[in-house]
Amino acid sequence: MSTFPLTTPSLEAPSRGNVRCTASDVLRWAGMATLVSSHTDAIWFPLRRVRAERPLIHEGQPFETLHVVSGGSFKYIQTDVEGYEQVLGFAIHGDMVGLDGLGHTTHTTGAVALEDSTVVAISFRELLALGHEVPALEALLHHAAGAEVVRRGDTQYLMAAPSSEVRVARFLLQLAERQAALGHSASRLRLCMTRRDIASYLGVAHETVSRAFTRLATDGLITVSQRDIELVDLPALRELQRMTRGRLSHLEDAPCRPPAAREAGSHGATGQAAFH
Repeated sequence: MSTFPLTTPSLEAPSRGNVRCTASDVLRWAGMATLVSSHTDAIWFPLRRVRAERPLIHEGQPFETLHVVSGGSFKYIQTDVEGYEQVLGFAIHGDMVGLDGLGHTTHTTGAVALEDSTVVAISFRELLALGHEVPALEALLHHAAGAEVVRRGDTQYLMAAPSSEVRVARFLLQLAERQAALGHSASRLRLCMTRRDIASYLGVAHETVSRAFTRLATDGLITVSQRDIELVDLPALRELQRMTRGRLSHLEDAPCRPPAAREAGSHGATGQAAFH
């Protein structure tokens, strides 16, 4: 089992080749720019690079450090006694990774990079100490913990739908909402996770995820090109996520879509075959 050293913040600017960022950067990424001050400008944290498919955190690793995603993305995993990997969620820019260690001495879940990524490494012990002197950092921890609770609720809402098509629609809309909060497009997504990762997260077979993407694309709700997804019909997707059991009865009564929509859906369905 790998272990990682504590990372202590510095009050000195980094020397050449020593890659770091300030506490102010971390606050901005978390959407807390109003708490930036000269005090947070003076606190530096080290950056750590993680290659694609490499672990950032191992299950059972001692809880010492929190990580804030500064670039790239990660998946949270938990492995059962037979070696099956269950995906529990995904972390993107600005998310704090490692909060499962709060109240424990070890991490109960692992975190693996979905692509080449970078994280800000923050010693939990040092963060607590700094929080007494710089309240913005204490607020950062509270904000991150609250955001994690909200995401757990989103996952429960997603999993409450019996229909896999509805689960996929909810997944795409939730990811789009998270990206929009970062100032990115609310309708264009690039999925760095594999189809199997999505299937594991949604609790369905990966073939089921493929069929759901194909149906959504064929009906003109989305277009798919490799891993790039465009949410073409947001109102229809939002209506679908409220249906719980899917669109079987709804589609029987629905009028035919115009040719343009069918062509867009057909194009997306073709592109979906390359999504793996």
